Amino acid sequence: LLADLQKKRGMSVLFITHDLGVVGEFADDVVVMRHGEIREAGPVAQIFSAPQDAYTKALLACRPPLERRPARLAVIDDFMRPDGYTEPAERPRGYRADDEIVLDVKGLSKTFDVRHGLFGSRPFHAVKDVSFQLARGRTLGIVGESGSGKTTVGLTLVRLHQASTGQALFDGQDILAMNARQFHPYKRRLQIIFQNPYASLNPRFTVEQILTEPMLLHGIGNDAGARIKLASDWLDRVGLPASALQRYPHEFSGGQRQRIAIARCLTLQPEVLICDESVSALDVSVQAQVLNLLQDLQDEFRLSYLFISHDLAVVKHISDQVLVMHQGQVVEQADADTLYRQPQADYTRQLLAAIPR
Repeated sequence: LLADLQKKRGMSVLFITHDLGVVGEFADDVVVMRHGEIREAGPVAQIFSAPQDAYTKALLACRPPLERRPARLAVIDDFMRPDGYTEPAERPRGYRADDEIVLDVKGLSKTFDVRHGLFGSRPFHAVKDVSFQLARGRTLGIVGESGSGKTTVGLTLVRLHQASTGQALFDGQDILAMNARQFHPYKRRLQIIFQNPYASLNPRFTVEQILTEPMLLHGIGNDAGARIKLASDWLDRVGLPASALQRYPHEFSGGQRQRIAIARCLTLQPEVLICDESVSALDVSVQAQVLNLLQDLQDEFRLSYLFISHDLAVVKHISDQVLVMHQGQVVEQADADTLYRQPQADYTRQLLAAIPR
């Protein structure tokens, strides 16, 4: 739309974004800024093919590559060191036959009643007969355009929405059929990281309160001192100092807030983390840091991730398997490499063709 309007009206566009893929497709010239200063400027083709500044090289390298899966994504500091950056080896992926299935979803559906006319309503089928399995220590990516139903799947699994039909077997128990008392012990085992770290943290709570409240509710820690010690330990694991405990969410950047949100989930020592667009609001360098953190935590604790995103490059990097949704239905599911190399559904091919390159 912007390109059409620009051509039709002869407009000039100043396009401000952290998405380098979009810059490469849309812009004619690019200015790279850091700490309020211009680090590099020139035609897009020149900057993208032969960047001169170390910071520009770092930004371009932080984006998850589509053609391979490095064990760790590059971050800004890797390129600012005097000895430069050495790309790590690739990371293996995929499910194995002996993987333990921790979450088995069968025929999940969710229907909302939406207003129609002055007094009437009509059903809206947000999720239709979705089935998948999530293995322990693995990542299942769910992709699709806005409105495809992927977030509704995540919210229904943690029972923030009531499922219309279907089962979600966690260790053989259907968590969707449980009453509130029966589901309570499963809450700590199944956690969700929300998309917007600016809205998902209570602005009136200090970080200490944000991290210790879930532990108090679930009986973790012998006393307040023990819970504060655990909160400090989890902050350290996500790369934040213990001094952050006495600060409020507004005092942190977006990336730091998302780390706090991750730490909040980890205080309950979950087995499954649902990541709902949890890196989409972050710039490419902070996004790389958070993705590396999620990978490290998975390796250490054998966490299972349900990674929901519209960013196919990010999903390909972190996922072992990918599930593609369109209008509430699953249109394709396969190993990440297979799906990106040989997509079977027309809709999947359209999504892959739309990735900014």
